Amino acid sequence: MKTVSESVVLPCTPEAFWRLFLDESYMRELFMKVLEFKDFTVLELTDAGRKIRAVPKMKLPAVIDKLVGDTFAYEEHGTLDRARNQWTWRMVQPAKLDPKAKPKKEIVSTRGTIRVAPTADGQCRRTDDVTIEAHLFGVGGMIESTVEKEVRSAWTKEFAFLKQRLVP
Repeated sequence: MKTVSESVVLPCTPEAFWRLFLDESYMRELFMKVLEFKDFTVLELTDAGRKIRAVPKMKLPAVIDKLVGDTFAYEEHGTLDRARNQWTWRMVQPAKLDPKAKPKKEIVSTRGTIRVAPTADGQCRRTDDVTIEAHLFGVGGMIESTVEKEVRSAWTKEFAFLKQRLVP
């Protein structure tokens, strides 16, 4: 199991951040244009949560690529606790959602939180924590390291995009 954390100061209040974070057009542009996903669908969206389905383009070592294949997709189920300014999410692989599907062991499970706190200068600090747990003997560490690289790369792109979108 691997835990990855990152923090960034954003030029907005926590309220403005959550408003943008839960905006469907922002999400679509982030996933499809900035992160260059193959597909992205909003399944459910409220002011306190969302469910999305995403198909990422991934750069995987050959051994992992054979296990995952080119059709890897996931759903992200997340909820916002506005009183705590905390988003809690988990990645769910679609086979786990189909009650008729044979039970499949997840190759990797990923979950995390995003906490947003106001700063003294009217901005906010976003802190992300992600837990990655691979469930395959022998290649688990390689999978976790690969997912960590993908998460860090996505954060770099997302934080730059956020700052661009938040500047008045």
